[in-house]
Amino acid sequence: MQVLSRWSRDERGVTAIETALILPVLLFGVMMLFELARIALMIGIGNLSLEHALQDFRRDANYYSKNAEELQQDIEDRMIDFSYGFLTEENLEIEVLPFDNLYQFGQGTNETADEEEREASQNDRSPPILSVTVDLSQRFMTPLPALFGLGDAFQYQYRHLLGDLPSSAEEEDE
Repeated sequence: MQVLSRWSRDERGVTAIETALILPVLLFGVMMLFELARIALMIGIGNLSLEHALQDFRRDANYYSKNAEELQQDIEDRMIDFSYGFLTEENLEIEVLPFDNLYQFGQGTNETADEEEREASQNDRSPPILSVTVDLSQRFMTPLPALFGLGDAFQYQYRHLLGDLPSSAEEEDE
């Protein structure tokens, strides 16, 4: 009987030590799962708010007359409105590159274009195109990522192209 009770005391000590060693690892794993879930939530909300912010631009009559700075401010305001309170101005950095037409978008801003290319660009009647880049940065909830050298915030970048492809006259008739 005494041999059995001594063995169970030794076993309880081993179990306590194993629990003490494994518990911090389990706690770290659970906290990092919460961080990953929050990152996924923020990326999803940012994508949804960007889609909602840009979807009504074509119906807006003032869209074609606004410059890049005004469009940036409009996109930022709309994204914040559609983010369910998760995003603020400090979280977003928005860059808008407007192009007058599809040809200019395809060629970029090449200064050495031939005269023929310039004429083709001027004759292109496609609607304006916007290239929108949004940088999202959000602080982590816990200090654990900083302890492991991941920094104190995560960043994500969205890229969205807003424009219509020109259609031929045959497609318009159908």
